[in-house]
Amino acid sequence: MYTIQSTSKPQTCIVNLRLTLLEAGTAEDVSFLIDHLPSFLYPSGERTIVEWGMGGTSLGGHSTWIALSRVPLTFIYNPLEPRLTLGIPIIGCPDYTKLISRRAQASGIPFSPPYFPTSFKTYIETHDPAKLAYRAKDASNPFFGKKVLVLSGKEDKLVPWVASAEFVEGLEVGEGGVKRVVVEEGAGHECTNGMRKEAGLFVRKWLSGAGL
Repeated sequence: MYTIQSTSKPQTCIVNLRLTLLEAGTAEDVSFLIDHLPSFLYPSGERTIVEWGMGGTSLGGHSTWIALSRVPLTFIYNPLEPRLTLGIPIIGCPDYTKLISRRAQASGIPFSPPYFPTSFKTYIETHDPAKLAYRAKDASNPFFGKKVLVLSGKEDKLVPWVASAEFVEGLEVGEGGVKRVVVEEGAGHECTNGMRKEAGLFVRKWLSGAGL
């Protein structure tokens, strides 16, 4: 959160996550890396990278959801990132409105202007993963055909599972995709050893070509 000083009382704005570019900016960086990383790894064209995956924890988990759905901040890139086929969001949330509205309520902050500006609400309703066609069984769904491992803590107070549950349960990835969900008992807002093991196994099977 940040505070805007004015002639009246200070206003606390709750839209810090997207506006500081911590999540959406990181998601955009993924496409930049996909464009240019092969030149550094294989400058003589020794190998061709044909599939890409990413994972992240907390804010990185939010960014993973965004990257799986698109790169939202510029018109330089295609709004969808088809090269990203695997994602592992760890203690992240795909539904900004549910997550932040809960925090606002807990803090006694109205979930309305000026704390939640109308223009920003419009942006979220257009770009947030939870506002996209994630239930569709066709190409209109940006997650269709992708491999997604969702790792969350059942006792997470900062990013509670309830804020993600509806989206994740309804998420459609199709026959060519994979959706695995692990909500770890007793885990809070942390990347546990169990989560790291799950992520490692998921990536290993993906790289080996074995069924996930």
